[in-house]
Amino acid sequence: MSKQTMRGARMLLVAVTALGVSTPVWARQDTAMKHGEMSQHGEMSQHGEMSQHGEMSQHEEGPTRLRSGLFKGLAHETSGSASVYQLPDGRRVLRLEELHTSNGPDLHVYLVEGDDASDDAVIKAGRFVSLGALKGNIGNQNYEFPADLDLDRYRSVSIWCKRFGVNFAAAPLSASSGEAS
Repeated sequence: MSKQTMRGARMLLVAVTALGVSTPVWARQDTAMKHGEMSQHGEMSQHGEMSQHGEMSQHEEGPTRLRSGLFKGLAHETSGSASVYQLPDGRRVLRLEELHTSNGPDLHVYLVEGDDASDDAVIKAGRFVSLGALKGNIGNQNYEFPADLDLDRYRSVSIWCKRFGVNFAAAPLSASSGEAS
């Protein structure tokens, strides 16, 4: 690639970033993480760690799936899966894959006590851990959480509309066989 083309690509990337648009795929490939750090754009490092958008590398010591489940729509039709992964460095990530739900105001991702996140009373009683705002209503995304969080206590996921107190969707998390994915 010529210097002029590279300069033009960098200027375009800066302009796109300044507008608050997600980094384009062609740019993310050049900024893939190195040595096990999590990328803002979801690429996996060359050492098998998972990024926030969920792409993973080919490495023998990759993430281990600990729990997983499928979303069921509650207040809004929702599909996709939720999985908890243990990364080789000890960190844990909740990964939402092929998520498709309605867009809504102030949506958050919660790990909820018990097997049934569809029980609004558990959430309204504050028996959950917030993993932050939903990053998007369509697609793959990752949410890092403390490695010492008790997964025997928090066994389900909710996509919760904080503004209106509405449970968009829930996914029970069942123990996985521990296979690397």
